[in-house]
Amino acid sequence: MKVILRDDVDHLGKLGEIVEVKDGYARNYLLPRRLALHCTPDAEKQIEAERKRRVVREAHRVEELKKVAETLNGRSVTITAKADEEKLYGSVGAPEIVAAIFAEHKLKVPESAVVLEAPFKTLGTPDVTLRLAQGAEAIVKVWIVAET
Repeated sequence: MKVILRDDVDHLGKLGEIVEVKDGYARNYLLPRRLALHCTPDAEKQIEAERKRRVVREAHRVEELKKVAETLNGRSVTITAKADEEKLYGSVGAPEIVAAIFAEHKLKVPESAVVLEAPFKTLGTPDVTLRLAQGAEAIVKVWIVAET
């Protein structure tokens, strides 16, 4: 059966592709989950319209993330943690950095955007890269200070 994919499907294809699948797979999996449509001229037009909307929505999202990156670039955040001299009792990772950015700058950043090799386990002022989208990066200075 020929179907047009309405979304990206692993090991099968991407949005808008026309693929040949077994009848049972189409009837029992793809069509009920609205991942595909029967291959007709009307369905092709509908998929093309969905693709255009998706491209516009993605471009808008990337522009918003670029604005956030411009706003955050060069800024700093402070995180307080329990420490014994230079060594932290725990660690400072992406969740703590995202929470500090929201608390100080009122900007939501996904945890997946924080680029860390490993969580920080000492006091200091490391620079952290935020990779928000393709071409939208920001470097934020993180002040890790001991609780008093």
